[in-house]
Amino acid sequence: MTRNGLAIVSIAMILLMIAIAAFVATSLAGNAQLPTHWGIDGKPDSFSGKWTALLLPAVIAGGVSLLFYVLPAIEPRRQGLERSQGLYLWGWVALLVMSLLIQLAVVSVALEWAIAGTRFMLAGIGIVFLMIGNQLGKSRSMYMMGFRTPWTLASEEVWIKTHRLAGKLMASGGGLLLLATFVPLPGDAVAVLLLAVIAVGVGLPVLYSYVLWRREQAAGQAKG
Repeated sequence: MTRNGLAIVSIAMILLMIAIAAFVATSLAGNAQLPTHWGIDGKPDSFSGKWTALLLPAVIAGGVSLLFYVLPAIEPRRQGLERSQGLYLWGWVALLVMSLLIQLAVVSVALEWAIAGTRFMLAGIGIVFLMIGNQLGKSRSMYMMGFRTPWTLASEEVWIKTHRLAGKLMASGGGLLLLATFVPLPGDAVAVLLLAVIAVGVGLPVLYSYVLWRREQAAGQAKG
């Protein structure tokens, strides 16, 4: 799919989300309060009026789509972005899907579905990690996407090796989160799992990029 094609898909999805919001909101009492944020334990900890809660995911989807659409024009390392089209396009898709699942989490509370809203949230994070993780290893150095540490930006080789590791860790973590959506885990267990996946998927690649850079600098000094 091309950038313009995905922009059209984004507009269609946003319109669908607005229609879902309108349909659900008109079936609720005027003073209905719905969750707009969930804590790490999976419990709602912030509420807003029905229209705000139901339309906010569509606004997020619109903001994400606009950012991704203009990203090629503002990316300083355009060659790197051109060589990272998989990450660019699938990252866009992943965040759109996440926005839709956030809305479904709100709808599940509004319509009192048997499925807990946190299941949609967990699935959304899992999809984001899985989709982005599968593309990270194929990406090249740029400023607007990826693990932009001082060390990956300073060396293309460090970028490539770091993102290959990050891709494997994030894809594995995303798959684990998706599997967890089908297991009746208590809130505390979900919190521990989320924190572990994020810590491993994000923290280790950052540390690894520094280690690789130090090795590269040491090798360069030895040759000099």
